[in-house]
Amino acid sequence: MNLSEESWELLRAYGMDDSLVSAWCSGLSVAEAATRLRADLASATPCTWERIEDGLDPASPREGVVWIGEQAPGWVQIIAYEGYHLALPEPQQSLTANGGELLYLGWPLYETEGMDDLEYVADGRPTTTVCLVAPDVRAGREPDALNAHMKGLALGADHDPDTISDAAFALIGRVTGEQLSADWLRAEHTRYVIPMGAWNP
Repeated sequence: MNLSEESWELLRAYGMDDSLVSAWCSGLSVAEAATRLRADLASATPCTWERIEDGLDPASPREGVVWIGEQAPGWVQIIAYEGYHLALPEPQQSLTANGGELLYLGWPLYETEGMDDLEYVADGRPTTTVCLVAPDVRAGREPDALNAHMKGLALGADHDPDTISDAAFALIGRVTGEQLSADWLRAEHTRYVIPMGAWNP
């Protein structure tokens, strides 16, 4: 497996094997990524994933809670604790404006079983979407944009879901230059709250 067994065990322990909404963004600091997500910058709270609920008022209305940290040189990773903004076009466009890149991976959100399609957005425009269980099925203005990173990966319906998800993380690691690790998942990153109405009129 490309993603270490230890990392998978952490994903399972933190409940991320059942539900994950995550994006990797290039060219942004943690604070800039939060700004582009219209988060309340005053809500910035360093924490581990295990402590992400600490200090959150359960009665306070909010649109989302995200956890953001540097994942590789030039890349930040964002994991949503609440909310689905990372999977939606307008936030993705905001996060990639002025030459940025974004990779989105999640499950289950739109799919009833398994992963959503892997999305790659560049400079505010959807570039390619890869169906992980049928990798020849693409959408976007440059359907083959990730081809160089996909060689040899175990994608497609002939593989079991764990193998496919591992291959998806491997693909992302090839783009960012660094694989998601157990150390990153255990580490302290910054929690932000996205206020109610931040993205809705």
